[in-house]
Amino acid sequence: MVTRHGGGRSRLQAQLATTAAVALLALAGCGGDDEASGGGSGSGSEGKTTKVKVGVLPISNVAPLYLGVQKGYFKEEGLEIEPAPAQSGNEIVTAMVSGDLQFAFLGYVPATSARAQGLPIKLIANADNGAESDKDEWTLIMVEKGSAIKSVEDLAGKTIAVNALKGVGEVVIKAALEKQGVDPNSIKLLEVPFPEMPAALEGKRVDAIWAPEPFLTSVMGKGGRGIEAPLTTLGAKFPNATYATTEQYLGKNKDVVERFARAMNKSSDYASEHPEEARATIPQFTKIPAEVAKKIRLPLWPTEIDREQLQQLVDFAVKYKVIEKAPPLDELIWEGAD
Repeated sequence: MVTRHGGGRSRLQAQLATTAAVALLALAGCGGDDEASGGGSGSGSEGKTTKVKVGVLPISNVAPLYLGVQKGYFKEEGLEIEPAPAQSGNEIVTAMVSGDLQFAFLGYVPATSARAQGLPIKLIANADNGAESDKDEWTLIMVEKGSAIKSVEDLAGKTIAVNALKGVGEVVIKAALEKQGVDPNSIKLLEVPFPEMPAALEGKRVDAIWAPEPFLTSVMGKGGRGIEAPLTTLGAKFPNATYATTEQYLGKNKDVVERFARAMNKSSDYASEHPEEARATIPQFTKIPAEVAKKIRLPLWPTEIDREQLQQLVDFAVKYKVIEKAPPLDELIWEGAD
């Protein structure tokens, strides 16, 4: 059973459904060329700078983008990056499809869901993945100190907080529980923003939380325990998020997309090789204090889009009715991303 606010679908699905037609119409007049869509003009080869806005979430996963800007990788490609922080993937999708953003950091599940609902989303680069093992995983199902929940089997029938219904959390939690013999339909999911999860746990609103960093470290610091690491249960380096654009923007600005993807991949490679430099950027774009940023677990930033694992994630999304009918990966992923 899934607990839903207002008895309706998740904000992502509901709002995307109501804005799809408007957004698609907006595409006819937005995102046409570099000057109109990004505030700049020309290409790197002409010695001019193209300004682009990138929708991001204020979480450590996007550190490579900021690090790449600092290292000059985007400047080398003739790009000026303007990060546009948002609070949800839904907000980012709507802004990008309407032409207010040229690129976006999105979870693979909301990106695929948007495409399935007719929005022209294209995945152009991998963003981040889960860890290779539980001990390094940056998002866990957590319980508070003294909880009677001692194992994954004890989660059956319990209420777990997720940041959004019909998102990656719902998909990977249910898939991981079923893989370990727990009925995924027995759990209740309650939508709680990440920053409010520790308080929801302490206040007994929920039995457990699906917590990423830095909330994972915060809860552990108060004696909380990790019970399950869904991403690593499903596979080492399981995919979480991507960078995306729209078909409209790609069609008229292919060179800009190529340059962005190239710089983004270079930034991810550098962040992977220099994690402490990536950590140092985190307090600049989040509310995470520097002393906490030094302790948190970082995601992995491989540049490859693992199609086999991504297909598994999409299949799980369909199985658990988060997506009604998934688009083919060849339709979802830009050919230049491979």
